Amino acid sequence: MSPIEPRPGRCLITGATGYIGGRLRERLAEQGLAEPHVALVRSPAAADAVKAGGGAAVVGDLLDPRSLDAAVQGCEQVIHLAHGDRGPQATRHLVEAAARHGVKRFVHVSTMSVHGPAPGPEAAHEATARIGRYGEPYSDSKAEQEEIVQSAHARGDLPVVILRPTVVYGLGGHFERQVLAQARSGEVTLFDGGRGVCNAVFVDDVCDAIQAAQRSADALGEAMFITADQAITWGEFIRTFAALASPPPRFVERSADEAKRYWAEHPPEPMGGVPTRVWRKLKRLAGWQPPVAPWPPLGRVMRETFPIAFSNQKARRLLDWAPRVDFEEGVARSRVWLGQPAQHGPR
Repeated sequence: MSPIEPRPGRCLITGATGYIGGRLRERLAEQGLAEPHVALVRSPAAADAVKAGGGAAVVGDLLDPRSLDAAVQGCEQVIHLAHGDRGPQATRHLVEAAARHGVKRFVHVSTMSVHGPAPGPEAAHEATARIGRYGEPYSDSKAEQEEIVQSAHARGDLPVVILRPTVVYGLGGHFERQVLAQARSGEVTLFDGGRGVCNAVFVDDVCDAIQAAQRSADALGEAMFITADQAITWGEFIRTFAALASPPPRFVERSADEAKRYWAEHPPEPMGGVPTRVWRKLKRLAGWQPPVAPWPPLGRVMRETFPIAFSNQKARRLLDWAPRVDFEEGVARSRVWLGQPAQHGPR
């Protein structure tokens, strides 16, 4: 069992109004721990909304080092959940502010995506998994951010713990919302029979891991996957959440190889920075429409044909943590959250 340190004092949470951050704040409130946890938000209106819900908030900007100094001052810990277009720069500013103010623990919530969209079997365990660059903006950005955090620890500037959640779902997560949106349109796509590996982990289990990372002495300087005990297939995930739509959708089988060939011949336009996105928006306002691709986005194709299941043994050992919500229970809780009868969908 991992040694447990005393309950942390004041803790700054970035990304506190996002999906995982919002759920984390709800659970802290339920446990009577909301007061020492302070949400970093970008506007007074957002701060007022957090405070109206019984939480604490401070206004700041991850791209403005001066505002971060004020936000981090007096904090013993930081939980970094935020991610944006300039993620590496934002993370570097936060790490530097945390180091300047003597933060005792920096919990960096990274992602399994640092290992790319199609990792080999060596990536199933942290000891052999490697971070690289894959030409995919999100993966590459998160990889760079994790390297910034790891380097700060290696220099002795900041004690860190790095968590790599897998496919986080439940209670309104992106992945089930995407499936439900397809299902309500009447048609749901399955690639290669839905055989791809879905490393689904319920959002509350991720929140539990974050709290464990705040206190575990053995986890300092380590990075670990946060995932369920048993992976499922994307077919199971998609069919189960699609079954929550009414009327039932039609399922369409598609070939992942054909989709990948199409995107190899018609690579998606790079996202670009703010000027590029502003220019595209102006073009759309002038009536320009991008061509409609005959295939779903490449990112979705890669995600739903994922080749490996990740292990959670390192997190179990170092955090004294274990997932408590299996997929069946996670779906049941999500049904209730959606306002539907608490019965299990087909597997």
